[in-house]
Amino acid sequence: MDTAPEPATPDTRDWTFVLDGGCPECGYTPHDPATTGARLRAGVPRWQAVLRRPDVAERPAATVWSALEYACHSRDLISVLGQRVRAMITEDTPVFADYDGEAEAIRRRFWAADPAEVARQIAARTDETAEIVEGVEDWERDGLRSDGRRFTITQLCRYLLHDVEHHLHDVAG
Repeated sequence: MDTAPEPATPDTRDWTFVLDGGCPECGYTPHDPATTGARLRAGVPRWQAVLRRPDVAERPAATVWSALEYACHSRDLISVLGQRVRAMITEDTPVFADYDGEAEAIRRRFWAADPAEVARQIAARTDETAEIVEGVEDWERDGLRSDGRRFTITQLCRYLLHDVEHHLHDVAG
């Protein structure tokens, strides 16, 4: 598809509720952050299988992302949140700007991505982020969201893993 599809229906929920209570939609339960790298890596073959589907770029509804768009979003979040963990390790209480996934989807044309390339990128970004997370010594180092809410590396790892696993659930991966 050359032209941009309709924007996805915005999800305005504050997903931080999963940090302590888990997610009833996808079954995520808060995990030991030391297992984040291994669990992220376990998602790679699942994404690769999804990205081999012949209908990977087809949207189930006009305003719902395709599996390809979800994969691109997950690839980007794996990278962005890995960089944020690195900043939390090396800086004192860094402040992070909001991340607008729909704006990125439009800017980077997720709907037109090459599924094989996205599969390679997910594997590479996952390895990079897993290595960062596996080097954490102090899980309680913190950062701030742009709204001032404080969070720890533990919480960020839970947020990241839930996001990846939830989107795999979204695409039956």
